[in-house]
Amino acid sequence: MFKKYTYSAFFILLLSISSYAQISIRQVLINGQVYPYKPGSGIAISAPDENLVIELNPVNGNSIRYFYRIRPMSESWFWSNYPSVHYQNLPGGSYHLQIKAVDNKQRVVASAEVSINKKQAFWQKWWFWPSIFIYILLIFGAGFYLFFIYDLRQKLKLQHIRNQIASDLHDEVGSNLNSIAIFIELLRKKVIRQNPDLLPILDKITDNSEETVLLMRDTVWAINPENDSTEKLFERMRSFGVEMLTARGITFNFELLIDGKKDIFPMEQRRNIYLIYKEAINNISKHSQATHASCQVTRGQGMVKIQVSDNGKGFDVNEIFEGNGLKNFKHRSQEYDLNVSVHSSTQTGTEVLIEITI
Repeated sequence: MFKKYTYSAFFILLLSISSYAQISIRQVLINGQVYPYKPGSGIAISAPDENLVIELNPVNGNSIRYFYRIRPMSESWFWSNYPSVHYQNLPGGSYHLQIKAVDNKQRVVASAEVSINKKQAFWQKWWFWPSIFIYILLIFGAGFYLFFIYDLRQKLKLQHIRNQIASDLHDEVGSNLNSIAIFIELLRKKVIRQNPDLLPILDKITDNSEETVLLMRDTVWAINPENDSTEKLFERMRSFGVEMLTARGITFNFELLIDGKKDIFPMEQRRNIYLIYKEAINNISKHSQATHASCQVTRGQGMVKIQVSDNGKGFDVNEIFEGNGLKNFKHRSQEYDLNVSVHSSTQTGTEVLIEITI
């Protein structure tokens, strides 16, 4: 009797399982085109395809709703009253589509499972973004290299031009100025005997020629690329001060309290510093009546200070502002982050302070 009921229950279970039918797929559309789907086989989608529609054959029953989800992209179920599944813009990968039909009593009356495989576009490959990053680095690297080569060539070209100008000034202009000096000296010998009144004019011409020679030497020195360093600037300042002042019987002390080997001034700034310093030394030599002068170079609080002082007779800055190079000090101090101040007293002499922001 027990076996009879067992077999009956098993038979009912088989009937219920058989009633849990498979949902059949009526057709598959990819981008509006019919896909040759065969029951039991999967669906293969190429990378450019965007629109996937799976139409099902309706399931008999009361108030049937169709639930579906695509794994592993989503674990949640979506439902529709229509026997159709629609997906758009699926990313590349392998998916497992699950579909079930549910009646009004929330019973699953049919189901289906379909495997879907969509090829990945090349921009969805794991190597795509690293390749883009490397490509951008290569572009920037190539651009930086080309800019570096261009900049180097421009600098070499400029250096060649500066060398050429310095050479021409030294050879041509220097030679002409020396010729002028020789001609003036020959003319002087004749003028002494025939017209002595012209001697002051010849002396003025000689002085101007000598001053022009000195200016030309300074210009050649500034243009020459070999002197493009702070160390060369301070060496030039020291030698100029010693040369000019010792010839006048003025002792001169140059004190460098910073590391001159570090290039801290650009070329144009070096030129202005030297010209201001040269003007200060010339003023000491010509007007100060000093016996001692000094130059001290220090650094602190974000600036370099160059202090040129003497123990001469001093002067009234306000009264003779237009003379003694003070106008040049004011003009040059307005350029390239320079600040020039002049302090003078009949008791302590004169001090010129050059402050350069770095």
